[in-house]
Amino acid sequence: MTTAQLSQGVSEPPLDAHHVAGGESYPTLVWRRFRRNKLALIGLAMLILLVTVAVFAPFFAPMDPTARSSDHSYGPPQTLNWYSEEGGFSLRPFVHPLEESYDPVTYQPILEENTSERIYVEFFAAGWEYRWLGIPLETHLFQLEDGSPLYLMGSDALGRDLFSRILFGARLTLLLGVLVVALSVTVGTLVGITSGYFGGRKDNLIQRVTELFLAFPELPLFLALIAILPQAAQPSTLFLLMVAILSVLKWAQLAREVRGKALSLAQLDYVKAAIACGASDRRIILRHILPNVMSHVIVASTILIPNVILAESFLSFLGVGIQAPLISLGQLLNAAADFQAVGAYPWLLSPVLFILLAVLAFNAIGDGLRDAIDPYGNA
Repeated sequence: MTTAQLSQGVSEPPLDAHHVAGGESYPTLVWRRFRRNKLALIGLAMLILLVTVAVFAPFFAPMDPTARSSDHSYGPPQTLNWYSEEGGFSLRPFVHPLEESYDPVTYQPILEENTSERIYVEFFAAGWEYRWLGIPLETHLFQLEDGSPLYLMGSDALGRDLFSRILFGARLTLLLGVLVVALSVTVGTLVGITSGYFGGRKDNLIQRVTELFLAFPELPLFLALIAILPQAAQPSTLFLLMVAILSVLKWAQLAREVRGKALSLAQLDYVKAAIACGASDRRIILRHILPNVMSHVIVASTILIPNVILAESFLSFLGVGIQAPLISLGQLLNAAADFQAVGAYPWLLSPVLFILLAVLAFNAIGDGLRDAIDPYGNA
């Protein structure tokens, strides 16, 4: 660090925050390390696929997620086929139509595939109308050529397509996770840096408040807060309240972690030099403390998102989370609360697959980022 820099109150950041040897930028080094982790790359590709499908859910959904069909209640999943014994091999995928029959013992109606008939799949075909950015559209990735229902993952008790509902539910669940993490990370980072940098009485007061939030058991507190919410509130209002409640419960742990890093950074020579030269607290926090804790914050965010997804799924499964007509993955699992129904119709557990993929993808990315950001790791 030069004498001119000291006179201007500008300090040289640590090597692991901005630069690496040989002139290679720090983000470039992190990306090079990240690419070596094959599991993290698979997780990143999986996450990109899941987010793309969720964002463009109307395009990928073959059926209106709210459309009901009394003739297809608890319909089994239909399989895409390229070969059948009756018709041989086909270059175009097809499904067998569902026909209703009766169980000879219980006389209950059941749906079975009629393997003697084929219904071919059309790609980029017109289907149910939806809006994208206010523009009415009808094009979907795939539809059956005769316009009949297509149940890739079966249907629920009201005859609604589970595959289409999972896509729309994934959109809302991921949106909830992103909003909660954005609020929690913002509050937790600011509180943690403020506590660690200023220290003294401010640090002591902030830490006592943080410990108060950490001491509350999350589930009983969440159930208590949900219980006092107005039952006549709009589903969108309940969604925003759920985001706020989860954010309140999640910021404290990150604040404690960031505070520890800020305490150590505040004792480094370049920060003390900036203080001695008269740099303002705001400048020191924004230019020297915050950039050096962001690596930890990014990793913590990728780990926090799957925790929020699991929390939403669990709470909505209990019936105290997202409410209809909104669709979330946890709400879809609420239909599987009847164990007898799950035993007879196991495809009701299909939302679990998306939850597992999302959680595994975020965890793999988090592990890869943690190793890539480690300044003591191999370059």
